[in-house]
Formats: sequence, C-alpha cells, structure tokens
Amino acid sequence: MNRQFLRRFSAVIAGTILFVNANAQMSKSMVDPILSASKQNDSSPARNKDNINNIKTNAIRDFSKSFKNAQNVSWFVIKDGFSVKFSEDGVATKSYYDEKGRWVGIIRTYSQNKLPEDIRKQVRSTYYDYSIYNVNEVTVGNIKAYLIGIENDDNMKIVRIVDGEMDTYQDLKKDHTPAS
Repeated sequence: MNRQFLRRFSAVIAGTILFVNANAQMSKSMVDPILSASKQNDSSPARNKDNINNIKTNAIRDFSKSFKNAQNVSWFVIKDGFSVKFSEDGVATKSYYDEKGRWVGIIRTYSQNKLPEDIRKQVRSTYYDYSIYNVNEVTVGNIKAYLIGIENDDNMKIVRIVDGEMDTYQDLKKDHTPAS
C-alpha cells in the first residue's frame, strides 16, 4: 500500500481511531486511512464517460465480485485512489481503492439493529442509560473497528471498539437553551 496514500488519507478525518494499548497501535495504522477518506468530499463523481474511464479496471472488477447485491452505485475519483458509494442490504456503504485499483477498506453506516449482539451488549453494559443512534463499522484487511454514537437526555458520546477494547472517543454536553 502506498505510504503517501495512507498519510494523506489519515490527515482528513477528525474522528480517526486512537487506541488505548500497544497492541491496538498496529490496528490503528491500518484503519486510520479509511476513516480519513470518509471525510473527503466526493468532489469528482465518476458519472460521465471521462471520469468512469479514470476508474481502474481492477477496482471495478473487485467491486463487482465482492458486492453482487450493491444498489445505487456511484464511483468517485478521490485523492490517491477511488471510492464507491452504494447500499447493500439496507446498509449505506463506501469502499475504497488505491490508485492501482487495489481494495483498501470499507465503511458501513447503519443503525443499532444491525450491530452484532456482542458489540451492542458491550456498549449497553457500560452506557446503560444511553441509546445508540448511529454505527460506523470500519474494516481494513481483517481489522474491524466500530464508532458508535450514543446519547441520553444530557450527553452525546462516540464510543470506539477495536479488538474488544472500548473507550470514549468524544463526549459532548447537549445544549438545552431554548432557541430565540
């Protein structure tokens, strides 16, 4: 994987995964590029003939083989590669490819009902007064990370889970002042 591609991808997202122990550092270096890419603007949609010709055949082949049930597919030329936005089984998904058309990773966004039961239980056992409102599942190679949005009446948090380790990435207080 191109190191420059990884560095540029890593610089974009504010919510990059930071891990709590040395073992997770290896996972971090693999997952950060995909999280970073998710915040890039899909500014070059590959909808016209010229842009579609810019997508590497390897990426299109891999996508077609890997995501047979994809719907609403849109390809994008991004810095150092390509992304494809689509839905599959009701899950909003973005898959990323490097400039040579090699698969880099994927982000799936869904609600709590699609979250694996063990992950949901892990969050609920610690944050039992919170409800889950959003899940981002990031996969790079065989590393899977979850960024889970939770909230109660007063707070919103983003919880990270990687390799079974859970921590709070972001903690926000809700503003209850009336709008004027």
